[in-house]
Amino acid sequence: MIRVRIRGISATAISKILLDRGYQIVQASNIIRERFGLDKDVSPADVTVKDADEDELLVLGFYGKADRVYRDLVDSLEYVFQWVSPVGLYSIHVGVVIEKHEDKCLVDLGRVRGILYNCRHNVGDKVVVSVEKAPVKPGEIARLSYRLRIVGEYVSLIHGSTNITVSEHIRDRGKREFLVAVAAAKLIGTGLGLHFRSSSLYAEKEDIEREIDVLKNKLSEVIAKTRETSVAPKEVYEGEFIGLIGITSLAKQKLDEYRCKVVPTIRYHHMLKTYGGVFNELVDFAEKLVEEKPELSTTVANAIEKYLVEKILHSPRVKIIHVKPDGSRNELTPGYFHRIERIEGGFRIVLTRVMRSNGVYDGLGVEKREGDIDYMFIETNKWFLSHNYYRNGQWIGSYININTPPEILPGAIKYHDLTIDIVVKPGSEPEVIDEEEFEKQCNEGLISEKLCRETKEKIREIINNIDKYIYRHEETKL
Repeated sequence: MIRVRIRGISATAISKILLDRGYQIVQASNIIRERFGLDKDVSPADVTVKDADEDELLVLGFYGKADRVYRDLVDSLEYVFQWVSPVGLYSIHVGVVIEKHEDKCLVDLGRVRGILYNCRHNVGDKVVVSVEKAPVKPGEIARLSYRLRIVGEYVSLIHGSTNITVSEHIRDRGKREFLVAVAAAKLIGTGLGLHFRSSSLYAEKEDIEREIDVLKNKLSEVIAKTRETSVAPKEVYEGEFIGLIGITSLAKQKLDEYRCKVVPTIRYHHMLKTYGGVFNELVDFAEKLVEEKPELSTTVANAIEKYLVEKILHSPRVKIIHVKPDGSRNELTPGYFHRIERIEGGFRIVLTRVMRSNGVYDGLGVEKREGDIDYMFIETNKWFLSHNYYRNGQWIGSYININTPPEILPGAIKYHDLTIDIVVKPGSEPEVIDEEEFEKQCNEGLISEKLCRETKEKIREIINNIDKYIYRHEETKL
């Protein structure tokens, strides 16, 4: 059975998903054990799932196990962005130096290239390196090291260093000193270094000593392979699988649904928890209330929505955060509230942005002038954000960005962009643009299969009802 350690704000939902699929949850928090009726299990984890950056889950662990967990999470959450490193973290390679600038080398590893700092080799040389930082998102480059690391359940053994380090998650001073003493005695005279993983907190002395012996043999085998290989670039040790899952608003709804099967969960739970601050306490209090009085669930959810609207209106200048399938985050020129109202399932919002420079509107090919007004039209339960450009009260065109339903929070609107868009100009039929880029990202797996399929359905729906997605400023209704 694959053993998984889970940490972060979505721990209950992720635990529910993985337990239902037959995984063993280890090193669980007291809350998770209580919610699922789990016995205390401090076995070392094969896989770790935890929060990474905002709106991202990190999956890390042994190949054949972590990659399976990753696929099952994507399958369960459905509406996600996917970023997986083509090489393992701490994988070991015989690479080839293809460029050198001062003490920095660019090394070809075959599937990727990496940067090696303090490089002691020259262009054309074969070089044995490990991947210290894996390139997970598009455009990232591997960071390489001469230090070779073999990863075990409790420790990582390191060739090229004599340091002994302990995971920051082991805070007990006595335990840290004990672990260092065990390693020092075992490694004396070997010239090797060692890092204690967080799982070593629960390990017995004999377990650690046994694993060090196993890893020493494995390291010797790997080093022998690097000397025997006549072909480069070549991977000689696979390291650990590492992947990130981009959690869209739709995936957060899925997390809410899974969590709700375990404990009372209010609408927008994971969205508000991600935002943090006062909303953490608000969500916790609201769910305790619903736990005591389930009949108040709808009333509490509506009250939180009302509170959210009031908080939003106290932040009239709104950041617009645009997350792309490559993982990059851009902020558009902020907008100001023009209108906001509650609708079934969310909010309907119009923001205004005044153009500060001349140029050309992307996609539309229409001249942009200083003083033009963009009326941004948003419905939080719909897959679009519509830019409607006006000059002297006259509509000059609309750019309909296709994205996951936006998240609306005090001072910010955030959405995951789906690359493909629709443009509409006066007297012209709507036109789909950037379709080729969208298909490329779907084929490369950056956008999940479910998200790709439903995006195409939404495109057809928007084109067939285009007037509903254009804001007419001269009209009294949206």
